[in-house]
Amino acid sequence: MIKLRNMATAYLMSGSEILLMKRAAGRKLAPGLWAGVGGHLEPEELNNPMEACLREIYEETGITQEQLTDIKLKYIVLRRYKDEIRIQYIYFGQSRTKKVINTEEGELFWINRDKLFERVFTATNKIVLQHYMEFEDETKDVLVGTVSAKDDSPVMNWCPLKDWEISLKE
Repeated sequence: MIKLRNMATAYLMSGSEILLMKRAAGRKLAPGLWAGVGGHLEPEELNNPMEACLREIYEETGITQEQLTDIKLKYIVLRRYKDEIRIQYIYFGQSRTKKVINTEEGELFWINRDKLFERVFTATNKIVLQHYMEFEDETKDVLVGTVSAKDDSPVMNWCPLKDWEISLKE
């Protein structure tokens, strides 16, 4: 039986830096790898992933909603993993503070964008970050990415998520 796993992730910017977490070695999911901040949606958040995103930002960083600006859903990524379909809502935004707290989830670092890819990410996170860094100002659409494989490597297939009824009128 296939189950769904819903997650929200945030990448916060401050000037030329981006907030990343080096996940703790003991974590079940992606131990020791670099990621944005985030986690699983609670049952009452399933229809509002932004709520989960803001909760996770606060729990993992101490940064409040009032200290954030321009938080926008940029990507929805779908990936099959064994008996799960993983649905990841990925937000990007600005933080007015660089002060963060310590948590058991991992260590937080503000990393210069030029040094971003010197770190090891999951394949999905790396592909999303590469896409964002290349095209961040070129689209206002939410992009849906489906992960597949080609030559034993992950491949992301992107499609803009549009309201087809409005698109017909444009």
